[in-house]
Amino acid sequence: MSELLALSFDAEASPAITLKELIRRRGDAELPYGWGFGWYPGRELAAVVIKDPTSTGDDPMTHLLRDWERFRSSLFVCHLRGSAKRISQRDAQPFLKSHAGRSWLFAHSGDLDGDFRSAFPLEPGGPFEPLGVTDSEHVFCWMLTRLLESKARSLADLEWPVLLGWLRSMSALGMANVLLADGHDLVAYRCASAAPGLHWKRRLPPHDTHHLESDALALDLDGPRVSSRTAVVVSTHPLSDGDWTAMAPGQMIVARRGAIVWSSDPEPVAEARSAQIRRAGPQPTEPRVLRVVHETRYQYDFPIERSSHHFRLRPVDDARQDVLDFQLQVSVDGLQRDYEDVFGNHTTSLEVTDPFGEMVIRSESRVRVHPEDPLHLRSPVERDTIPLVWMPWQRQMMLSYLLPPELPESQLRELSDFAMGFVDRNDYDLLETLLDMNETIYQDFKYVPGSTNSATTPFEVYETRRGVCQDFANLLICLARLLSVPARYRMGYIYTGGGYENRIQSDASHAWVELYLPWVGWHGLDPTNGCQVNLDHMRVACGRNYIDATPTKGVIYKGGGGTETLSTLVQVEVEEP
Repeated sequence: MSELLALSFDAEASPAITLKELIRRRGDAELPYGWGFGWYPGRELAAVVIKDPTSTGDDPMTHLLRDWERFRSSLFVCHLRGSAKRISQRDAQPFLKSHAGRSWLFAHSGDLDGDFRSAFPLEPGGPFEPLGVTDSEHVFCWMLTRLLESKARSLADLEWPVLLGWLRSMSALGMANVLLADGHDLVAYRCASAAPGLHWKRRLPPHDTHHLESDALALDLDGPRVSSRTAVVVSTHPLSDGDWTAMAPGQMIVARRGAIVWSSDPEPVAEARSAQIRRAGPQPTEPRVLRVVHETRYQYDFPIERSSHHFRLRPVDDARQDVLDFQLQVSVDGLQRDYEDVFGNHTTSLEVTDPFGEMVIRSESRVRVHPEDPLHLRSPVERDTIPLVWMPWQRQMMLSYLLPPELPESQLRELSDFAMGFVDRNDYDLLETLLDMNETIYQDFKYVPGSTNSATTPFEVYETRRGVCQDFANLLICLARLLSVPARYRMGYIYTGGGYENRIQSDASHAWVELYLPWVGWHGLDPTNGCQVNLDHMRVACGRNYIDATPTKGVIYKGGGGTETLSTLVQVEVEEP
């Protein structure tokens, strides 16, 4: 029985593939192994296929799979351990056909019984004709003909249940495990019979191992362009990498850029719906009043004799928030001034010249938060795409929010590839790309208190896939700016009684991201919770990064020494109407 393998990465990757058992034996006779690989180089929709239906040993073609530096793509379709029914190049899989300006790849494991030509008729002289005589290629041509008749130019143009019906009609004639790709989407279908099926796994960095193998092949994913990639792997047999999900008989899944975007199985569909609900934001309701008590305590082994402090604790007062009451108390006396900083934050400065060993800053806020219609986020035009085009004066005003952090070029390139994976996954749709990035950080990154510090970079968060709200905000800011979307850091508070998993974040100030969309203005996304900013969020300070919006900071000019102890307590409550 032949075997199937497919890889869908979130960005271009260069797996090294070593084929095993290149010679099969039946008694004293050597039988051809047969293999074929198809992929889409770079960001092309044109595929490359190499195949050897009569392979009997290690040769330059198999070396290519293992060593060729240009063996790089985000999508691979492979057919192993079997030439076709006839040992010829034209009958070997995967099959490649062209339609609607793109290459289509098809691989089939199994045999169809009965008269498949009558069940899937092809008109003589039709747009798609088989080169060989296999049932697999015949059904592939039949499917492409149906695509042409439905005026679909890609898999995504079809309703997924329609394609599922075609594949189920194929499996009604025999065994049919199928892989189908159009350069953008990967479709995997398991035969409805009890025959050997398909398994899949979504691999998230950081990976425990970069070496996967089965009886048929060894797969090494430790290259510089592979080790940080997220991948959906589909295989006839599980590879040596933890738990795999066995596809149910008759199930179809669709992978795109390292994520499962559709499944005929109800459970993944339900998960997708819950994600869509988070991304859609809150439904309009009555305004909500939040009450916040924020207390910060500094203690020193030796008295501070002279120091300067800045507090950004007063919430924003605008059309979306009404500050009903605000009080700030500082346990140390000094010269105090209130002013608005360059980012529009209400700031209190304090110059202290009298010695102190402890400083307690306590703020109390009552704020009415107004709901927003989630539909306002939709563009007034039919569809906004990436890249956003800015007028020169707009770019000048937004420049501070368009520059990514100063990281090594290799790291910024890696993050740019990561961001472009979301763009491709969402067909360059601006809003869907931003919401997908926000949701993916929530789903794929772990909230681990104490795992990072204020100096942790977005690239380090990307590599380790863990952090806290500040880190997730910095990562989303970096990704958005690499896509020329202005992004700024927002500090505030969140009421976690709304059912968020990361309840520990309510013990301190919270952080999220605000993106500037021309038809909306600044709009908040919370990657820590995978949602849009809503009635649970109270906005306080903003800036290019954490330093610009930190709630409290200071400089010691004289005194101090020893150990500084910092403790913070935040309480967020909802007032009853």
